[in-house]
Amino acid sequence: MGKKTKFLMTTLALTVSFGSLIACSSGKNDGSAPSEGSPAASSSASADSAKLNVVNGKIEPAVTLTTIRGEDPTVKFKNGETYYDNVHTRWAKDTLGVDIKTLWTAPSGDSSYDTKLKLMLSSRDKLPDVFVSTNTTTTNMFIESGKVLDVGEAFDKYASPTWKAAMAENPTAWQPFIRDGKKFAIPVLRAPTGTQSPLWIRQDWLNKLNLKVPTNLEELEKVMDAFVNQDPDGNGKKDTVALDFGMKDAFLGYPIGDSSWIFGLFGAIPERWYPGADGKLQYGSIQPGVKTALSKLKEWKEKGYIANDIALHDFNKVAENVTSGKVGMLGGEAWLMVYPGSMMLATNPTAMYTPNPLPKGIDGKSMRTVGAPYTSAVLVSKDISEQALQAFFHYENALYESYNSEDPFLFKGFQEGYDYVIKDGKADMDEKNIPGGRVSTLKYTITGAATSFPSKLVDVNLKIAKGETLTNKDMAAMSTTGIIGVNDGNPLEKITHQAELIATTQPEADIPEYFLGPTTPTMSSRNELLKKMQMDTFTAIIYGKQSPDDFDSFVKKWRSSGGDDITKEVNEWYDSVKTVK
Repeated sequence: MGKKTKFLMTTLALTVSFGSLIACSSGKNDGSAPSEGSPAASSSASADSAKLNVVNGKIEPAVTLTTIRGEDPTVKFKNGETYYDNVHTRWAKDTLGVDIKTLWTAPSGDSSYDTKLKLMLSSRDKLPDVFVSTNTTTTNMFIESGKVLDVGEAFDKYASPTWKAAMAENPTAWQPFIRDGKKFAIPVLRAPTGTQSPLWIRQDWLNKLNLKVPTNLEELEKVMDAFVNQDPDGNGKKDTVALDFGMKDAFLGYPIGDSSWIFGLFGAIPERWYPGADGKLQYGSIQPGVKTALSKLKEWKEKGYIANDIALHDFNKVAENVTSGKVGMLGGEAWLMVYPGSMMLATNPTAMYTPNPLPKGIDGKSMRTVGAPYTSAVLVSKDISEQALQAFFHYENALYESYNSEDPFLFKGFQEGYDYVIKDGKADMDEKNIPGGRVSTLKYTITGAATSFPSKLVDVNLKIAKGETLTNKDMAAMSTTGIIGVNDGNPLEKITHQAELIATTQPEADIPEYFLGPTTPTMSSRNELLKKMQMDTFTAIIYGKQSPDDFDSFVKKWRSSGGDDITKEVNEWYDSVKTVK
């Protein structure tokens, strides 16, 4: 039997058994009793539960599941579709028997969706069955309202083994939503790999000036000096800056223009809670390494390595500066060359940033932030019916079945003609080859995100970065993303994968945020004052208006103005959740 024939027969068998796959979330179809947590298992729940009739993976009759949606500004629709009715919602009803009804939508690019969520809560409107919140404060308001379900028991009962295994990879994702040992929201998982900064450097500038990628602080400063004083863009003017980062409203939180790695060269990261030598959480902004970093930033500013208006730089300003072609290096997430790098290429096709490992700091080590293991939270109404609750898990479990499959086109029922077209047995994701253009159907899902099993997705992305051949199982794992294999239509995505690969070479540098809890009592009353105190002091030191020694006075004042009480409260929260599984 030829390989092509064998593949086609395997694909046909997988397609025919799709309903069985999603009904038996262990991935087996041997006629044995359904595994715990699978949709089929949910149909034989206890007598006091509403039983679902599941036939070949489809609930019959269909069960309605209500939700609401934030309008992602990057979402595109075609064929007259909307959030209310689209190829994915029709697939969910026709294939799974889950009738997703969207009650309302609001823009999420500004605060409109979040504001409407709060109004829904304050007006005591009936909550939809399930909905997503991306704002920590708003999520906490719903949890504290008593109107959302303790989902821990339901997750244990109905989530598939695959979904549970994905969640078990990083149990800290649950921590923001735990109260008194109970779980009141389901985190929407993501792979943090790629959220941390490599050192992005203008490779064309290095080549022109015959410089090497810096591996330590001394070499870094040598390259910075050359980028400012040796006319790397060749226009005969001294109009370039060596380094850019954001600090307008905070020092952390900028996906492009990240400064955490700069402070990390000196052994501390501001605005982040992480364990000290005693295992207790400490606040990075008051650690001695920050003082050394501020002194160095002051020196770099005086030498012109960073811009005179650096205090006004935020995400948009850094992106603008990158687009203008005047920035030599910066920190940023793996997609930096997709945006704003593509904007730079539009005016200067020979310009190119390449991702590089972080240079070693003063103690031979490096530090940087890494993103949270989740993007948002799924909240479930306390008034949801048992049938709707089971339908939600039936839906999510079905999406997670991609990690048990070897069929790259497991979800072609809502993806073909949207995310890709199938050409010669492969997914063609080139925009110009898809009638009506390419759209990302993962954004049509209830969570608005791909179903993530972080380690498996990272493994596939690293194989792509290394140029290794992907198996059908690899591509099936990617299937909920709609990017099945290598997207040759966007070569900048290859650089994204390369950045992810480089990030994995320095895992010891990654410092996650350990405090994921709600605002503590003292934070509520003192945080704004403490933040202003910090920004005023740090900015004044960088601009030479205060001595680096004034940092010591700031630390004393921070601690006496509520900082010590916040530290105590943060550690009380940490002690309460770190043992919850």
